[in-house]
Amino acid sequence: MFKHPFYKYSFCILLIVDIAYAFGLVIANSVPISGDTVIASLVWFVTFYWIPVWAAAALIFYLRDKGYAKIIFEWLIAVTFMAVGNLVTDHVLLSLYDDYRPLGIFVIFNGLIWGSCTYFLSIYIESKKKVATEKHSRKKAQLATLRYQLNPHFMFNSLNTISAYIHTNPDLADEVLHELADILRYSLDTAEQTLIPLEQELAIIEKYLNIEKARFGEKLQVHFLIPQELKNIHIPPLIIQPIIENAIKHNALQSNLVLKIELAVIDKGVQVKISDNGKGFNEEVLKQGYGSGVGMKNIQQRVNQLGNSKIALSNHGGAVVCLELAL
Repeated sequence: MFKHPFYKYSFCILLIVDIAYAFGLVIANSVPISGDTVIASLVWFVTFYWIPVWAAAALIFYLRDKGYAKIIFEWLIAVTFMAVGNLVTDHVLLSLYDDYRPLGIFVIFNGLIWGSCTYFLSIYIESKKKVATEKHSRKKAQLATLRYQLNPHFMFNSLNTISAYIHTNPDLADEVLHELADILRYSLDTAEQTLIPLEQELAIIEKYLNIEKARFGEKLQVHFLIPQELKNIHIPPLIIQPIIENAIKHNALQSNLVLKIELAVIDKGVQVKISDNGKGFNEEVLKQGYGSGVGMKNIQQRVNQLGNSKIALSNHGGAVVCLELAL
């Protein structure tokens, strides 16, 4: 029943409020802290803050589960419980201390003020948390959509490779088919993950390159420059492969294509640089960061979603994509 986060957070907040209020009274009245002060403060906490707030919350949550969620009705519950709690507190303190002056009609005003403040502050925090949760869910859904958009395009190329070799070289076609199955399985297995080990990502890139080497043979060469200390880092899944795929796609007609994949440590993250010896990016692509295809536009959007990360395109003896990931 009390698993809702409200109970944990409200207990701590109410305890802080009670202690602060008690210290405020001690300072205002210039009296030393005594056993009576501690007992009175404890009574206020239990009978005015803690039990009424939790009891009101329990009833409100119960009614919400039953389909009754009216703000005015919930507000009345909060105010009533706080007023009753103040009345109980009044009677307990009156029985403990002869010089205690009862609040009388002010228990109603206390209940109105504290009940209203507690309820509407809780509603505000709840609404902010709901907005943050919905924002996170939308961001997660957008990232998933961006990733899934790449799969059909990649699968189409891979199936073409399998089709080309299925009669002339069935063993190679079978090998490519198994590599493709592993990549698609990896894509599904990591669909809910935001970060995966770099070694795991590199293993999938190797499988992808095996498929491409089946298409291009010896004319495709790939060089990895990855420091040993980076092998244990975690990066977003399937964020390097589309850049490599884009480089191969736009330089497929070359007689010799050399790809270089470099990783380096930067401040609070890692830099991934992928360069080729191809024709490079045209001016329009350099200006907006992507062309008419899906690949680079998709990567740009994913990087924007990640936050504190960036991607830059340039030409230096071919196309260069520099990806900086904040980790």
